[in-house]
Amino acid sequence: MYINKCCKWSRAFHSSRILLEEKHHDKSLQRKILERILRPQEENAIRKSGFKLWLSHLSNSRKTYERLEKLQKCIMEQVHVEGSKNNDKLFDEINQWHFRNEKASTVLTPTLLIHGYAASSMSFFRNYPGLSKHIQNLYSIDLPASGLSSIPPLEINATTPLPLDIEFTGKNKFKIPYTINLNHHKFVIQMYEDFYLDKIEQWRIDNKLGKVNIVGHSFGGYLSFKYAAKYPNSVEKLCLVSPLGVERNIWSINNNFRSNTLYTIGFEDPSSKFYSKRNMIPKYLFERQFQLLRMMGPVGAKLCWNYIMAAYSRVPSLAYKEYIFELFYGKGGIPEVTTEIFKGLFSRCILAKDPLMDSLHYLNVRKLMVVYGQYDWMNKKAGMLMVENLNSLGNCLEKASYLEIPSSGHNLFLDNPLSFNQSIVSFLSEDPKLP
Repeated sequence: MYINKCCKWSRAFHSSRILLEEKHHDKSLQRKILERILRPQEENAIRKSGFKLWLSHLSNSRKTYERLEKLQKCIMEQVHVEGSKNNDKLFDEINQWHFRNEKASTVLTPTLLIHGYAASSMSFFRNYPGLSKHIQNLYSIDLPASGLSSIPPLEINATTPLPLDIEFTGKNKFKIPYTINLNHHKFVIQMYEDFYLDKIEQWRIDNKLGKVNIVGHSFGGYLSFKYAAKYPNSVEKLCLVSPLGVERNIWSINNNFRSNTLYTIGFEDPSSKFYSKRNMIPKYLFERQFQLLRMMGPVGAKLCWNYIMAAYSRVPSLAYKEYIFELFYGKGGIPEVTTEIFKGLFSRCILAKDPLMDSLHYLNVRKLMVVYGQYDWMNKKAGMLMVENLNSLGNCLEKASYLEIPSSGHNLFLDNPLSFNQSIVSFLSEDPKLP
């Protein structure tokens, strides 16, 4: 009798948990962010005065750079690795970390970690010790106009194309008033992407590296895929960590929709060109992004700090949280060119204008893995379908794979570094039975 009751309670608890997880997954991104800002802080959260944060950040972008430099040093002093740990700004452009461990024999191919949007190489600070133990040459960079890397000019040698204007009718119908010029849009999007892709390729050449493994997170996953597609002879294995821009969608420039024709939106299948999310980020918020926080003065500073405390609650390092605050709120922490490119590549639904699923036939790597966190807000179904489609195309020499990291969200490498490191090393290893 007692065992039966225990089983019933166990099943009830498990069912309730699944319902809660599904409810959490269905929430819009902006609602999740709002809840993180407004919900009561954890008991161990560090509280700071919004007024003092605002007052201390009235200075210029040079001060922000100096603070980022100081905080990077503070964070990395606590990172202990086997072998050497070197930091330099390659040709005064790309800020890089190089971890060399001659004793490591599991992964001999040089491996590059690429961070996501509004982030830097510090995103992986909890992974450096575990990964460098098995990877002989591990690199991590700040992308151009990110972290401590320089801000190159964005050169768009073309007129601005007509926007992809979508008119919605009711809850699930839409049409486009005119047909867009595909080649014009493709050309401009390629220049936005090349701002990063060509610099990554130059970085590889400057370091005198042959083929590299790439592990890219979120927006860095999107760029990693596009880099591998553009420079197929530069990439050995590719790992996309909760990648952005996977889904086919109504905002894609590749759809070839007829003008003034009514179409039905599908909210379930991210491999369909009729797919869209139910919610859009308000235009003003999408256009302004991090500038809006500064415009809000002390209130914006307080909200930003609250968000960081909630979003990175699993990360014990206070220096890292202060570093993220400096990126988000400091003057020039996220340069205008960064937000301009992001707006050029993604819609207000955070869906790509040139989705990865539209470009699978361009990919040609030895092996690919897509990884998500157990409680990730990204569309995991899209990742699964991408893996299935890649395997049916046969573009990878070895089968593509899908994996979820337990007890983690979108920043899975920060939330559960041990499990993340083990999965990455196993994927990159020449011998899948190792480490």
